[in-house]
Amino acid sequence: MKPTTLVLISSIFISSIANADVVRTTDGAQLIGTIQLIDKGVIHLETAYAGVIKIKQDQVDSFQSDAPRVVRLASGTVMAGAIASNGGDSIRIQSEDGVLETSTTKVAAAWAPTAEDPEVARNRREWRYEASVDLTGKKGNSDKFRLGTSFDAELKGPNDTLAFFFDYEQAEDNGDKTEDRTAGGASYESFFSEVLGWYIRTELENDPIDNIKLRSTNAAGMSYRLINKDHQTLVARSGLGYRYTAYENDQEDESSATLDFGLAHTYRFQNHFKMKNDLTFVPSINDFSTYRVVHDSGFEIPVGSGDNWKVRMGIKNEYESDTTAEEKMDTTYYTKMVYSWD
Repeated sequence: MKPTTLVLISSIFISSIANADVVRTTDGAQLIGTIQLIDKGVIHLETAYAGVIKIKQDQVDSFQSDAPRVVRLASGTVMAGAIASNGGDSIRIQSEDGVLETSTTKVAAAWAPTAEDPEVARNRREWRYEASVDLTGKKGNSDKFRLGTSFDAELKGPNDTLAFFFDYEQAEDNGDKTEDRTAGGASYESFFSEVLGWYIRTELENDPIDNIKLRSTNAAGMSYRLINKDHQTLVARSGLGYRYTAYENDQEDESSATLDFGLAHTYRFQNHFKMKNDLTFVPSINDFSTYRVVHDSGFEIPVGSGDNWKVRMGIKNEYESDTTAEEKMDTTYYTKMVYSWD
């Protein structure tokens, strides 16, 4: 290799290191990349070789960043400038107004000027929408057709969620309608501590196949957040409710006070695949043997490189202990194409 070429390559390499952020850990490792964020005592370092690495600040011996950062101290003071820690428990912020040296324990967060305070991002409520379709058919010895559609809208914050849903299902078997169900509802859930919260929900349903002209279910009660992690959540609910059912035939309308129990579980695998399980148990207070159980378990697989399209496969069971329909249990196996957006 020619000396001039070697000098040029060396200059580019040295220049790239000089412009990069450097983090040195207590065990002697030197990590080079870009400090995206310092939040809750963790440095987020984006590298070209391993993506974003998260390093606890108590494992960092020193770090250096010439690029400006916005720093928020625990006292609420906000400064912008280059940051560096030369070891120990001190950090230096070089701002336009001068140099501030303080303890690293007093740094609540630091982020790029083009980014947002992570605390503000965590506390923001955001709308999320989702639409799905499930369409299957068969012609030949038998003619079968099934259409299932749904729409969900969710306004979610760190400690509360407002949700709306709409479902429609229709199916035919050799010209005979086997499904014709429309349902919709809304719910709100809010947590006032890490574990405890409250909820309220309402649902309306019409299902002529099951002789239901109108079913109205309303409930409110307490929520218990048993697991609340980035990759997994588990919420249990218990409360009181009221259910009213008007039938298509001459059967007398029914209404009763109910108990309301529920479990909602989500689990995300490797930030891509997602499993979701929901279970609702609504017994009558007057007659505990009269109850309704709804179970829905699904698994989502992303389609393509984005987060918008995915395929959801699952099973849904609806059991009615006291019903005018021919069967007490309705079981649906589904494969849906789902599109979600903000």
